[in-house]
Amino acid sequence: MNLQKHKKALELFAHLAGWAVFFKLMLPGDGLMPHSSYHFIANILLLVGYFYLNMNVLVPRLLSKKKVAAYLGVTLLCFFLICFAMPSLVQPLHGFDRPPEMPFPRRPLDLFPPQGAPLRQGMISRWQLYGMRMHNPTIQFLFVFIISAGLKVLTQWYREQQQLMEMEKSKIEAELSFLKTQMHPHFLFNCLNSIYYMTLSKDDKAPKTVLSLADFLRFVITESDSSLIPVEKEINMLKEYLNLQRLRISEKFELSFEGEGDFGEYSIMPLTFIPFVENAFKYGISAHSNCFIHINIRMENGMLAFACDNSVMPAVKDRARSSGVGLENIKKRLALAYPQRHSLEISEDSLAFHVKLQIRIV
Repeated sequence: MNLQKHKKALELFAHLAGWAVFFKLMLPGDGLMPHSSYHFIANILLLVGYFYLNMNVLVPRLLSKKKVAAYLGVTLLCFFLICFAMPSLVQPLHGFDRPPEMPFPRRPLDLFPPQGAPLRQGMISRWQLYGMRMHNPTIQFLFVFIISAGLKVLTQWYREQQQLMEMEKSKIEAELSFLKTQMHPHFLFNCLNSIYYMTLSKDDKAPKTVLSLADFLRFVITESDSSLIPVEKEINMLKEYLNLQRLRISEKFELSFEGEGDFGEYSIMPLTFIPFVENAFKYGISAHSNCFIHINIRMENGMLAFACDNSVMPAVKDRARSSGVGLENIKKRLALAYPQRHSLEISEDSLAFHVKLQIRIV
């Protein structure tokens, strides 16, 4: 509210300052053409009225709606009334004293004094010359016309740009929210699927896995409601997920996690790392073969680097599945949350599947 008041006060001050400068140029000076007070006041009122009429009515209601012919017609009518009709009416009613002849210098070179030299008789200053020009009704009208139309056009363009930015921001937030709602059931489905196979094999870890899943989901639902969370919380969420997965992996599985750098002051979109790690667990481990998942997270000068490498299992024939709902979801979320501020490389060779993500956070 205070910001709005300050904005209005600043706008009022700018208008008053602008009119003060304009009136100063219109005021008669030494030897300049003095008009009668009635004519001068009437001229000012008409110009001020036309300024706000053009800025607040004609431009938004005619020019902005592409009614160019009507706009030009009204503008020409105002020009005729202000520059010709009004002086013709005021002059016989109140009189009009013609100005005395200007004592122009005999030599054209003496029109302006040299730089820093004092004015001599017969010379005029540049300010007086500008004042003489501003006494021309046509120049006065054109000046007011250009300033009023230009201000309104620029103001409308700025507001339209702000509205477009707000709409784009709202669209991005809505799409991110939708993708996040997709993420939760997708992750829950994969976890329940793992627990299902554990119960089929009558694994004693199944009850503990259910409890760990409940704790992890509570943590995910609480933190992921925010648009941004501290990087440390995102890493803790990932660690909880890894602890949950450790309950069902075999002895032939190698899991490593490394974190480097100071994460304390930075924030990130929630559920950024887990989709890649989830994909690695889904397609990169086996109970019968040696397998691995290596995770590294590094922060340096506002650049967050995430890398995840997992073994390639020959049993997984359809590698296209590794670019399923989870990865497509996070790709869209990254594109919306970090446009032009992130890079994602996903590759595969005969030994491993590689994910490299970099995000410029600040």
